[in-house]
Amino acid sequence: MQFFRFLAIFIIFALQAHNPQTRDNEWDKHKKFFQENGYLWIKNFFSPEQVRLLKVWTEDVNTAAQTMLTLTQNSETTLQTIPQHIPGALIIVPEVRDPRQVCRAEDMLSCYPELYYFVAGTVTSFISHLFGEPYVLFKDKINFKWPGGGAFPPHQDFPAYEAFGPREHVTAMVCIDAATLENGCLQVAQNWQETFSGDPTIDPEVLRLGRAVLPYITGGKDHGSIQPKYSEKIVWLPLETAPGDLVLINSYVPHYSEVNKSTTSRRAMFFTHNRLKEGD
Repeated sequence: MQFFRFLAIFIIFALQAHNPQTRDNEWDKHKKFFQENGYLWIKNFFSPEQVRLLKVWTEDVNTAAQTMLTLTQNSETTLQTIPQHIPGALIIVPEVRDPRQVCRAEDMLSCYPELYYFVAGTVTSFISHLFGEPYVLFKDKINFKWPGGGAFPPHQDFPAYEAFGPREHVTAMVCIDAATLENGCLQVAQNWQETFSGDPTIDPEVLRLGRAVLPYITGGKDHGSIQPKYSEKIVWLPLETAPGDLVLINSYVPHYSEVNKSTTSRRAMFFTHNRLKEGD
């Protein structure tokens, strides 16, 4: 039975994945836009069959994550000690406002090999083709963003990744639910390099290359967030995405999302990649 599940998944993403024969000028257009803006939004990247598969995996991850969170509340086991009892278990982060609710789960691809092969055959292969060199997975997670939760203040990803080696990262956001202003869609900085051009605190050459790290808060609950006097200058572009859409962002473009003010979830998977030449 397991073999046939793998076979079915392979056939689906082999037949339905984003067409690798896309015209060269379209690839060039995508690559140029990403390099100039730090993000790329591709609508309907996944087929309807793939969207259904992704929702099934999302429900499976949610069930497992919520089960483990409930376990910690009804026993002496903690989220930190779960790996000692359940090798290869998901990494669980609860909501700050409601610790009984799962905010996000990480390391899904170690726990769900079918999802790993799906991502490798669609997202990873697309990124590698787009940039003309091999990319490998660096980190994965799913943000559930239930009603009332899930706000992420303005930040850049690179400071959190800096200690691990690679200098460049591309994160793929895979939309599970429709994202709107009401439920806290992803918002990216528009023309942020122009915004901070001439700022004496930022190296102009590093900024021109799109690799500037804006001053951020260190310590406390807002650790890693861009300092308000900088984030307040940014013009934000909300990305109201739909299931099946794919969004790529690099690790330097500022981004954030607001609290989910709707009555439904805003779930999204995030698969961060780095260049193979910078390590695996």
